[in-house]
Amino acid sequence: MSHPTDRLAEYAAGTLPDRAAATLAAHLSRCAVCQQDASAWQRIAEGVRDQLAPAPTSLFSALRDRLTPPLPRPGTPPPYRAVPGTRPAARAVGLLAHQWRLVGWRVWIVAAVVLAAGTAVAGWATAPAEAVLATVVPLVAALVVAAACGDDDPPGELLRATPTSVRTTLLARLTLVLGVLFGAAVVGSLGLSLAGAGEPGRLLAAWLGPMVLLSAVSFALASTWRPAVGGSAALALWTLRALAVSGALDAGVAGVVEAAWRTTWPVLTVAGALVAGVLALAPRLPQPAPARLGR
Repeated sequence: MSHPTDRLAEYAAGTLPDRAAATLAAHLSRCAVCQQDASAWQRIAEGVRDQLAPAPTSLFSALRDRLTPPLPRPGTPPPYRAVPGTRPAARAVGLLAHQWRLVGWRVWIVAAVVLAAGTAVAGWATAPAEAVLATVVPLVAALVVAAACGDDDPPGELLRATPTSVRTTLLARLTLVLGVLFGAAVVGSLGLSLAGAGEPGRLLAAWLGPMVLLSAVSFALASTWRPAVGGSAALALWTLRALAVSGALDAGVAGVVEAAWRTTWPVLTVAGALVAGVLALAPRLPQPAPARLGR
């Protein structure tokens, strides 16, 4: 479904031709996403009309204007009203669909290629499949989260100009990215299990906890600072774990790193608390300056 966002301002201002206004009104009756944007434009138009309304010249004129309803202008559509009964599930699906397009196809292609390559290596390498998945899946997820949930991209400026809250947008992007990557990793793990590379539960547990933890760290830093910072932090933690596996770290430090690289309730709780904290602070975070034209 196409969204006529470029006509909403004219619709709210009452400058659309009758036929175009009727077509747009029909679209708004079934599109929850455009309903929110149209409501925002309607409020702006009403505020502008109030500012431009001429002041009455006398008390008699003021009473006359108050008691006499204004005549509708020719071709002016009725004020937009949101359609009651719009289901939250439909709005959520529409928001996720928008986020899918805003994330960008390059991110999805790179993630798919790397996950497919990691799954293939896990199936044919001499190393245990669990170790390969625990190495590949968390890093891919964290880097994709950093690229998708950063706040300095052009789509971020568009989203800040709509009624959708920053908290809702961040949650939608994180849900979309982790949902897609989780599904892809589950499919790969089940395929490896069918090929005899290990039990499904052990394969899933090898990467689930580390993926959630690294993604939470990446999400927090990318959302509050820069995507590069979130990705760099995830890469640093991943490197620390690689050093722990190779025996290059002190035994105590290596034990802490390995404990964090497991699917346990403490790890999942810490990751969930980190994400919840970022979402709670999202409306209070400073917004980056808009990009200059021609940048």
